[in-house]
Formats: sequence, structure tokens, C-alpha cells
Amino acid sequence: MPVSAAQTAPERIHDLDRTQVSASTLPISAAVASQHVTVLERADLDALQGLSVAEILSRQAGVVVDRGAGSGGYGALYLRGADPSHVVVLVDHVRQNDPLSSRGSAVDLNALSSQDVERIEIVRGNASVAHADAIAGLIHIHTRRAQPGARVGFAVGGHELRSAQAAWSGAALRLGAAQHEQGDGADGFQRTRAVDVGWQHGWDERLALHANARYADSVGRGYPDDSGGRDYAAIRALDRRSSRSRQFSLRGDYRTGAGGTLRAQLAHLARDGEEDSPGVAPGLRDPFGLPPTRSLSDYRRDEAALAWQSPAGERWLFGVGAQAQRERGELDSLIDFGFFVLPARFALQRDTASAYAEARWQGAAWAAQGGLRYERASRADGQWQPMLSLQRALAPGRGEWGLSLARSSKQPSFYALGHPLVGNPALRPERALQRELYYATSDEAPWRARFTVYSARYRDLVDFDAGPPPQLVNRARIEAEGLEWSASRLYRNDWRLSLDGNWMRVRDADGDTRLRYRPRLQWSARLDLPLGERRELGLALRHLGRRFDSSVPTGDAWLDAATTLDLSLQQQLGPARLLLAVDNLGNAREAETLGNPLPGRRLRLALQWALQ
Repeated sequence: MPVSAAQTAPERIHDLDRTQVSASTLPISAAVASQHVTVLERADLDALQGLSVAEILSRQAGVVVDRGAGSGGYGALYLRGADPSHVVVLVDHVRQNDPLSSRGSAVDLNALSSQDVERIEIVRGNASVAHADAIAGLIHIHTRRAQPGARVGFAVGGHELRSAQAAWSGAALRLGAAQHEQGDGADGFQRTRAVDVGWQHGWDERLALHANARYADSVGRGYPDDSGGRDYAAIRALDRRSSRSRQFSLRGDYRTGAGGTLRAQLAHLARDGEEDSPGVAPGLRDPFGLPPTRSLSDYRRDEAALAWQSPAGERWLFGVGAQAQRERGELDSLIDFGFFVLPARFALQRDTASAYAEARWQGAAWAAQGGLRYERASRADGQWQPMLSLQRALAPGRGEWGLSLARSSKQPSFYALGHPLVGNPALRPERALQRELYYATSDEAPWRARFTVYSARYRDLVDFDAGPPPQLVNRARIEAEGLEWSASRLYRNDWRLSLDGNWMRVRDADGDTRLRYRPRLQWSARLDLPLGERRELGLALRHLGRRFDSSVPTGDAWLDAATTLDLSLQQQLGPARLLLAVDNLGNAREAETLGNPLPGRRLRLALQWALQ
């Protein structure tokens, strides 16, 4: 893609990062990608200042987060009918998924800081050629790359919301810090903190280096999963969870004379956590309940990657690469059965090597893209992961259609492989087949819209078998079909209307098991109304359909659908931007999970101040 020659090397690479989406290893934009990609830019996030990562993502149609930050619980994300462990989460190109989690490598979104976010990419569907394990989708969070100068900001609001951030950026160095708190502590509390340091430097017009370091910690207190929450939990003590993570990445980009780019990256992630749960009292679903537990975890991941991209003439674009990864994890737990305490400890290491190739051909009206990834983990068979897409531009002004097919797999988590009570070292990788067909209008159409019909088949999913002996096994199968849509229109008075939604049918292919947190229908509508040059009013209406849920004290139940309306008013005051918002204006109080109601009406005030 052409880039102005007047830019410095780091600026050019930064522009490439903003243009290229994480759905592919090739430098293509969200509009060109065959997958359905949503990109939340800084302008989209300005109206959401003060919200947690979980709250921001749950406002996007097709994305379900079971517990928000105010509940203090574990915030797991569901996408296209799959489990939370089938979605990869990245922060500045570094994967956050933790295989020590009992949720199978899922990410606790409530433990991620949101106050220093510049851009969020949401990739729906397979992205495993570029990122292994992303068999249902991918979330990529990019932290801010500030313009030279400094900025400060804060947000306060109902439900004990408090957040603050500060950042400074020079020609090569940038620093940032953020903190976010929410919850009254009686029924839930969550605090996240993060510190970022970045450095970049370019030599002539070809070589650029980027170094990024990040420290983050979180503290959460909330009712345990399946306890019945605030309304039904018999044990009124709260879960206590804390984590600390440190990540570092060094990336180098070299522009070759033929227009190609050679990229090398080293990355390190270290996370340690502690969880102290009071357990769950016996109830309707389980006459024994869940025992109190205390767990300490320690996880390390080191990655090295090398990739090359290059055009070949005017029609072809090629990319090849290789990655090597070493993971080390240790979990030490104590399970209190009352009459005795059972220790449960394990430690595992896994080395994974992979190589991939991807190519795109662009003709006058047709485009084709294909990719293949080979991955082999220690003590496991190699896995081939192919992807193929075809796109066709119709007559001028008529838009385009496209279809894609992809197979992928995900290695079992350390918890599933090694836990001494339920682990099974013979587990196979989980597998997925994704098929998509879409139609998109042209850029010149009054309504810019995209409609995607998708089908997802998940096989060999890890499931619990009561035994005897009780253990995790490969047996579950999930099938999901659905329709996603997104449309927007800019009117002559600069009003903008955006419509997004997802209709989905999910079923257990092997039986009548109901799957939790998979609503049939989600939709949202947003209207942005500029009121002069420096003021903008926003209205956002969101609908979340009925979801199935279950808890120990209540047994199975359906959660009622919820429709909420949010208002926001932004005012530019010189170097400052003021936000006044009302979340959940109608004070909807339906449950987000059994026994945990949605946060009620909340006033939110935020201020961003640019200091030059």
C-alpha cells in the first residue's frame, strides 16, 4: 500500500498497523478482509470513556460478556456460539490467553485495563492462519500511540466508578499510566491498573524498531460462578481474585527495495495470580455444592516470530512466516472438603512451532485469497489449518459478494491436560470449520452495509465426564448458524445512523444440552448528531435476547431479554474534551447472569485534556 515518502520510518509502520487488521497476515484493511471485522477507533471510544473492556465489547452486536466489571466476577466473552476459550485476545500483538484457567485458556476481560486503549479490532470467525487457536474469533486491543505532548483524563460515575489516566509522548519515547475502579465492594468490586512504556526509532526510510513494555494488575471481588449471585447465593462471602502481568515485545520492520516488508518480533508474557473462593452451598442443581478453594498460578510465555510480505506485480501479494513459542505454567491449589484439605498441584511446559503462507490475487472484479498454517506442539500431532476465500465486485455501484472456508484447531489448555483430579493428558486438539457468505454495498451507496451468513462447526470440544473416574474428555460438538449485519448512513446534516445485529441458532450436536449465554438475537442502533462544530450528541439503543443460564441454588433458568438506551454528550473546550453520559437511561434491571442484575441507571462524567 502506498505511503507518503515524507513520513519517517516509525510513522510509516504505525500507519501500516492502523491499516492492517489482525484477521490476516497480509496488510489488508477491514473493508477488504473476507471475515466480518469491526474496528473501534478513538472517535468511537471517546463516548465510552470510563467503561471497562467488558462493557465496551458487550455493546457490540454478536458479542456476549457474561459478567461486567461492577459484579467483580470473571468476564468471559462468547462469540459465534463458541466457548470463551476459542477467542484469542491480544494486547499490542501479545496474546493474553492463559492455559492455566479452568475456563480453558479464556481471558478475564474484567482484568484488562481500558483507559489507555487507542483501537479495538473484533474479528468474527476464523483467524487461525495469522493467530493459532483463534478458531471462533479474535480481539486485538491497541494501546495509545499519542501525538507528541501530554494528556490527562479522568472519569467518575454511579456504581462507584472512578478512573484516571496520564500519558506523555516525545519523538521516540512514550509513557502512560491508567487506573479503573468500579463496584461498591459489598456485592462486587474490580480494580485494574496499567503502566506502559514504548520506544520507537527509525533509520533512513527502511528500518524501524519498536519496543513496548507493560505492567498491569487487577483485583476483583465477586460472588463465585454458579453461586446464584447477589440474589440467591447462600454463602455471602465473595470470591477474591488478583493477578499481575508483565509483557515485553521488541519488533523490527525492514522495508525491502521491492516494496516488501520483513518483520521480526520477540515477545514475553509473565502472569501470576491468586484466587480464594468461599465455595458454593448445596442447592437444587448440585446436592453437594462446590468446596472452598485457594489457588496460586504462575504462567510464562516466550515467542519469536519472523514474517515477510511482498507484492508481486500489481495483482499479487504474498506473505510467509514462522513462529516458535514456549509456555510454562504451574498451578497450586488447596480444595477444602471440610473433613480434609486436598492439595492439587501440577506444572507443564509446551513448545509449539508453526509456519504459514498466505497469498492474495486481485483482479479487475475478482479477488482470491488463500492461506495454510502448519503447527506442531510438543507431544502432539501436527495440525494443518487451511483458509480459502473468493470475492467478486459487481457492476459499479452494486457492491460485492464473497465467500470463505476455513479449518482450524486449538490445543487443550494446561488445566485440561494436567489437573490431578480431572485432567486428561490424552486430550486431542479441539477443531472448527467456519463457512461464510457475505454481501457488501459499495462505498458510494447511501447505506454502507454488510450482511454475513455464517456456519460454524466445533468438534472434539473438551467436556466434563462424571465417570468414574471423573475427567475431561473430547466429546462435545457445537453447531452454530447465523446472520450478522452492519449498516450505516451519513445524512446531509452530518447525522449518522448505525445499525448492527446478529441472529444466531446454536445447538449441541450430540444431545439436548442447552448452552449458556448464547442469545438468539442481538441488535444495536446508534445515532450521532453533531450540534455545531464542537458538540455532539449520541444515542445508543441495544437489545440482548433471552439467554439460558444455570446456578447451583436455582437450577436451570432463562434470563429475560434486556433493552437499554444510553445517551452521551461530548463538548470540545479548547484542548479539553468533556463527556456527560447516562448509561441505561430506562434503568433496565434484567439479570446479566442468574442472581446478578444489570447495572441500573448511571451518570458518567469524563474529561480528557491535551497538554502541548
